[in-house]
Amino acid sequence: MKLSKRKAVVLASAGATLAAASLLVNNSAHADPTAQPDPTGGVLADYLQKNPDGSLKTNGKGGYFVQTPYSSNSTARKVGPIYVGDVFTGSGCTASVLDSPSGQLAITADHCTNNIKAGKTVKFSPAATSSAEPYGGWHIDQSFSPTNKVDGAVPDVSVLVIRKKDGKTISQATDGGFKVHSGVAKDQRVRGTMLGYPGPDPYHGKTMSACIGDYTYHPDKGRSAISRVDGQSECWVGGGASGGPFLTPGGGGKPEIMTVLNSSGGSVISDSVPSLIEKAEQWIKENSQ
Repeated sequence: MKLSKRKAVVLASAGATLAAASLLVNNSAHADPTAQPDPTGGVLADYLQKNPDGSLKTNGKGGYFVQTPYSSNSTARKVGPIYVGDVFTGSGCTASVLDSPSGQLAITADHCTNNIKAGKTVKFSPAATSSAEPYGGWHIDQSFSPTNKVDGAVPDVSVLVIRKKDGKTISQATDGGFKVHSGVAKDQRVRGTMLGYPGPDPYHGKTMSACIGDYTYHPDKGRSAISRVDGQSECWVGGGASGGPFLTPGGGGKPEIMTVLNSSGGSVISDSVPSLIEKAEQWIKENSQ
């Protein structure tokens, strides 16, 4: 995937901090020496790959592997890679389907949208794997990003307009999308699952990773304001996971998006995304999408 210099730098650090927590670790569930919290209670905690000995399969740095096929799971099927061109050769970033009036919206990080412009083919492929694209690649027609600062920085988030395919919306294909969480308060502890398609080995941009831990709101961290609680460090998965959702169990058992990944966490997006959805929906009406 051909990236701008700015994007390449940002993606190189996406999904990253050095993982080294020593708190609340369930050693019996991990063959991975990197300390991470017991994933119980996290979104997709019961849909992670295991080693023959029953321990959870990891990348050696705290990142898990989501079970396949992703299309068989109501959460995993809504997440997929973004790539440039007509052929999927690996993830440049990650996006997820949004719950929206039109059924045509997805969400990612703003820094993942540099190639979304006239003359460029950029696609989103929910639940893609190294061997299959169960829903195929969907053209991304437009992106809408915030301009106002929150916590001293403009939130790194963008709402995408996904072109219909064969008369069907992306939400119809994936059986719905995610709602955006109402917001995390300072000192509130929320169990979250970060999903993405990292480029580095062993994921290679074609396998879905999961990192599960406890998150809170850090007002002084800008674009990483939603990140791990003190005493926990994020797992490391690498570039390509940028834009992936941080999901928390929502009402009625339906996961909701707290934020999307930019580096070691994500921006506060609860106040920005609703207006971006409105703008995207208006664009769809005006362009007969």
